[in-house]
Amino acid sequence: MDAPPWREPGMPALLIMTTFAFAGFAVLLPVAPMHMVALGGDEFLAGLVNAVLMTATILTQIFVERLRARLGWRVSLALACLLLGAPALLEILADSPGQVLALAAVRGIGFGIITVSGSSAIGALFPPVRRGRAVGAYGLAVAGSQLVLTPIAPWIADTAGMPTALAVAALPLLGIPFAISAGGSITRHARAAAAARAGAPEHHVTTGDAVAERHVLLRLAPPILALTAVTCAGGAITTFTPQYVPDAVLTVVSLFVYTAAAMFARWFVGGLADRHGAQPFILPGLGIATVGLAAIAASISGIAGSLTPVLLLGGAVLVGTAFGVMQNVTLVRAFDLAGEHARGVASTAWNVAFDAGTGIGALAIGALAAGTSFTLSFVALAGVSAAVAVALLLVGEGPRRAIA
Repeated sequence: MDAPPWREPGMPALLIMTTFAFAGFAVLLPVAPMHMVALGGDEFLAGLVNAVLMTATILTQIFVERLRARLGWRVSLALACLLLGAPALLEILADSPGQVLALAAVRGIGFGIITVSGSSAIGALFPPVRRGRAVGAYGLAVAGSQLVLTPIAPWIADTAGMPTALAVAALPLLGIPFAISAGGSITRHARAAAAARAGAPEHHVTTGDAVAERHVLLRLAPPILALTAVTCAGGAITTFTPQYVPDAVLTVVSLFVYTAAAMFARWFVGGLADRHGAQPFILPGLGIATVGLAAIAASISGIAGSLTPVLLLGGAVLVGTAFGVMQNVTLVRAFDLAGEHARGVASTAWNVAFDAGTGIGALAIGALAAGTSFTLSFVALAGVSAAVAVALLLVGEGPRRAIA
């Protein structure tokens, strides 16, 4: 039996660094929009905070592979932690919506580096047959801090004050030593792997090889589209739960069960993906997301009466489950479809889709809710997930084809 993925050299430091890095992200995902509202912004500006964050993230992700080739693993990972943590401290001094947006853009640069580098590190450290469990372990590090901090971050801001919440969001700075350690281990592993392949050179597709990259991206389209649909829902939930759930305790519980479900699902499905392949789980993930989003829409509308909290929490669990499943299986599927020669392209495309979905979810739902209601916004999200599932079925991306 294979050793647990966290025993792989370099993996412990990578997981600790990831936990600290995503801790700051977890706090500010709901708190930065709250800060925007406290400074006089409306729902659109609140959604714009995370949209700017994700726009900067995506623009950075396009260049991460080339940046890391120039700076190396150590400097790249340490720089990411710095750019994620330092803006949180600077935001304590912010007194205008523009400053909050500017700091969100800086955080996006750090987040772009850490996201692409993290998934690329998994692809470099583990062979294909072990990547499902490795992605699951990495997902625990990503989601562990979010499980604790995302639900209570609004509560910290409300009770202890916004400066305290922003200080907690500087936790990525503590990840810098672990980033340097993880980077060294990954570099040594990459050199050893390159030496082992010395007798059989391969052509590696990079983000600068336009023609080859285009062919890879076409193959990646189905899992990337599915991922984007579900991350739109995730972006809406993490950004606007404090706005569409008026009760503070219910807000905390809703974010907690959403994050817990995502963390458990991402880990649990990893072993299944290693045994059965990743593709059979994509359509069920979209179906679960559709049902969960519809439940949240019904709860917000008030039509359920006394069952409103049940629908809200049940929907959060279902969407969280779908979110965790899709985080794992779409990344594994992307690596499979791209091939070993194009891992960097697959990692970049997956991360761009993930964060584009999060940003689109925050911005589009904020704009739609400002003009109509959150109920209609979540109905629209449910429709998007269902439409993508139908589209994948029509192009023959069902489970039976994947298993074959």
